[in-house]
Amino acid sequence: MAEDYYQILGVSKNASKDQIKKAYKKLAIKHHPDKNKGDKASEEKFKKINEAYAVLSNDEKRRQYDQFGAEGFSNRYSQEDIFSGFDFGNIFNEFGFDGGSGQNIFSSFFGGSGNKKSNFSFDFGGQQFEKRSGQRRKSNSQPAGNDIETELELTFLESVQGGKKTISLNTGQGVDKLVLAIPAGIEKGKRLKLKNKGNPHPLTGIRGDLYCRIKVQPHEKYEREGNDIILKQEVKITDLLLGGSINTETLDGKKIDLKIPPLSKNNSFLRIKGKGITNPNGENGSLLIQLVVQTPDKLTKEQEALILKLKALDL
Repeated sequence: MAEDYYQILGVSKNASKDQIKKAYKKLAIKHHPDKNKGDKASEEKFKKINEAYAVLSNDEKRRQYDQFGAEGFSNRYSQEDIFSGFDFGNIFNEFGFDGGSGQNIFSSFFGGSGNKKSNFSFDFGGQQFEKRSGQRRKSNSQPAGNDIETELELTFLESVQGGKKTISLNTGQGVDKLVLAIPAGIEKGKRLKLKNKGNPHPLTGIRGDLYCRIKVQPHEKYEREGNDIILKQEVKITDLLLGGSINTETLDGKKIDLKIPPLSKNNSFLRIKGKGITNPNGENGSLLIQLVVQTPDKLTKEQEALILKLKALDL
């Protein structure tokens, strides 16, 4: 279980910065390794004191600690995050210790160089820092905040044709309007990435990424199967048996006449190449017309008599 930083320093939760500083100084002097050589319990206490002060002396870290509590804070911040920006050398100089001892303390925490020279380097979770003559330089990549995943619902036509779509993202500090480029032919379940639109890192402010998982609304007429589009079309039983023609519409709204071959099967397909979906890889599908036999709601006496004759002929 995470420890209470206020309790470690012996101050109340509404303690001022000066009160926190005084409490830290008193405990740091008492448990400093130079005064307690070989005392492992005191050394561990000293580490906890510095960890507590690194958080409570920093306005942003203290705010996050108060907001999430000890357990929630420890889940969000690594030890490297906690000590980022905490200058042991300056702190120890201020309290009358040897400034170099700050570097040795840092070494005991993170396995650093452990020397007392003015030049030393250390690593905070992928961030490289160097200290030269009291100045800090930051290089390489800094840690970014958490990624966000959300669901983006598209109409069937939007997923097929692509285009631009404006979405609203609540950042907790307002609503961002983001324009998302939808690639033509994107399938449900795929994710689109927006860089630097996720949550900000509590220390660096650098944002993670936003991932939009695609959901596609069903269409009243069309279905998708890979790169093919399926359109169910009712036809008369006589057209299936004897052949015929139908007029249908492609996805781009063009009307087209198709011939039905004689003795076509129920649920068989007529294929129109190149009228399906062009996916993001440039592959093109077909429009498949599924022939579904049309059955009447009721029969006239003449129709019924003819069907009985066909039945008698084993048809």
